[in-house]
Amino acid sequence: MTGSTIPKSASASLNSPPGRLEGVPVVPPVMVGTGDAEISFAYSRVSEDDRLPAVLISTIVHTTFLLLLAFFTLPDGGRETEWITVTPQGSDSVLLLRTLDARDDQQRDENAATDQPVAVSVDASVTLARMSFETKEDKVEVVSREMQQLAVGGGSLGVESLVRLPSGGGLSKRTPEGRLEYGEKYGATRESEQAVEAALAWLAAHQRGNGSWSFNLELGPCNGACRHSKKKGTDSPTPVTGATGLALLAFLGAGHTHQHEGPYQETVRRGIYFLRDVAGEAGAGLDWQQGSMYGHGIALMAMSEALAMTSGEQVGDADLRRLVSRGASFSCNAQHENGSWGYVPGSPGDMTVSAWQVLSLVAAKKNHIDIHTNALSSAKEFVLSTSKDREFWFGYKGPPGEETTTAIGLALMLYLGQSTEYTPFYHALTDLADRGPKLQNVYHDYYATLALHHSRHHAWDEWNHELRDHLIRTQANKGHEAGSWHFADPWGDIGGRLYTTAMCAMTLEVYYRYMPLYEKVDDFPL
Repeated sequence: MTGSTIPKSASASLNSPPGRLEGVPVVPPVMVGTGDAEISFAYSRVSEDDRLPAVLISTIVHTTFLLLLAFFTLPDGGRETEWITVTPQGSDSVLLLRTLDARDDQQRDENAATDQPVAVSVDASVTLARMSFETKEDKVEVVSREMQQLAVGGGSLGVESLVRLPSGGGLSKRTPEGRLEYGEKYGATRESEQAVEAALAWLAAHQRGNGSWSFNLELGPCNGACRHSKKKGTDSPTPVTGATGLALLAFLGAGHTHQHEGPYQETVRRGIYFLRDVAGEAGAGLDWQQGSMYGHGIALMAMSEALAMTSGEQVGDADLRRLVSRGASFSCNAQHENGSWGYVPGSPGDMTVSAWQVLSLVAAKKNHIDIHTNALSSAKEFVLSTSKDREFWFGYKGPPGEETTTAIGLALMLYLGQSTEYTPFYHALTDLADRGPKLQNVYHDYYATLALHHSRHHAWDEWNHELRDHLIRTQANKGHEAGSWHFADPWGDIGGRLYTTAMCAMTLEVYYRYMPLYEKVDDFPL
């Protein structure tokens, strides 16, 4: 990244961050050719010898290149750096993706010793600053690839089918007026909006000195004042980029950006700058992993939504667009050939990791960012492959299906163009609604709420009343934990109170956070 200077004014341009950033050198791309083509790397050029097999030439070149990396690439700040070679789908070229092991959050905050909680008072009558942005209606975009099922609902085999992104799902209602209009339309209450504001106040008070958030509440500024930090001794990585992205998504969902005046403008600005500062050049895009593709996908989704909400602004737009474009490039190159994403780039993945990548790429496309043509169609093929034991009953990596992964799969299918008019799919949504919210499983309830909201399912009101009132009733209202949530479940224990609070806040923002993907028209236009 190129260094620049940030003014300390409230306008907060992304083109001008505080201080100077030292750029991370971009790894020269490896270009492998055949015949008379040349193979170049690291400022050296090796001409192909007709007397030697192409495979031998390629082996020598790649071995030499990796040796040079081993000798001359210095780890950043003591991090262990691993280079992974991947071959993108439909290409003969080889790309290098760098993976960074997660560092301890305490080491990541240069101002950890001076972290102090942010004093934020919760005002039930708070009104957001008027937003001036408008979200353009997203046009139906089409990408294609040979898949084994039709996009409209699992038809014949061996035909080329289309992923048609729905035109809905815009962000234009993230305004004071939109919150009021769509909150009343879809089921928000005064109490649910108060719960959102209390959650945002708690999140703001737990932002760290460098603009990040951490799942580890034993660190400052919380210093263990809240119970239920991230679970200790787990093998599941909890990257700081993932925590920061989740917190930002909650603020963005309520209409707060880094460019519009409001109570959390500075909070959002510092979070975005943190993600910009830690993005690592990986040779095939910008990397926000910090130990897991979870971190990358969530961070990219937050940056994409921030771009969409400020796309009409001139200040900082170009820099933010570059970050989103380069981050999307990394996501596409990290996709496994079966259409999924794993914890490590290029590895076979699962429904949960893949979901964040899909939603972040959809958000990037809504910003008119170019992504690999087959990225979403391949992802849809993977999602469908997990439901072969029962239609639209999705599993973790494959059959058999489970309730939580089915909630995720149904939401993803809607984003990937699945028609709600296809009877078996609508029945699957009805079964989801009939099972009801899990109440303790935030991951399930978040994705199920998205699916039922976006499809405008007939059982929405019943579902919403039960889950909304449960979240209002269970939000902490005393002491340092006031405004937060925690439920004992596998995902909630791993991410802890910060994860649960961000997810619950986004669930209560659902009414206006996204316009429905498939909103029904009341009057037929003549």
